[in-house]
Amino acid sequence: MKRITTTAVILLMSLTSSSVFAQKMEESKKAIFADYPTKIEISNNTLENVFTALPGETVSIAFNDQFKFTGTVLSNQVKYASLQSILIRSNNLANTLLQVSKIMNADKTISYVGRIINPNALDGYEIKKDVANNYRLQKFETKNILQDCSY
Repeated sequence: MKRITTTAVILLMSLTSSSVFAQKMEESKKAIFADYPTKIEISNNTLENVFTALPGETVSIAFNDQFKFTGTVLSNQVKYASLQSILIRSNNLANTLLQVSKIMNADKTISYVGRIINPNALDGYEIKKDVANNYRLQKFETKNILQDCSY
């Protein structure tokens, strides 16, 4: 009987501590893009110029007058004839990552996809294209995109 009681107490304590840990993790996250607009228009030239950077190079990408992403290029790879991806880590936004991919479509048009994301932040941006082929950064909440793997 004593063994069952001890096991039950240990199980109860571990369940209590895991729920406290999960709540603490969410509280420590901050919105790093709170001061920036929900939508930021981007020119196609800005996106195209990103792909000229070389790994190890420090780049500064001005998405508009208010938002500039500065960081170090971690990789710039042509994965297929129709796909090139670049990854840049920010120096001033708590190691936030900018990932952009350039896709050559079957009809020879170019599309861009990507995100600015930090798993320790409450928000981020995603590159979106509208029906007129204009690109913008659209803010999102990371809890809707990233899966919690802390348990």
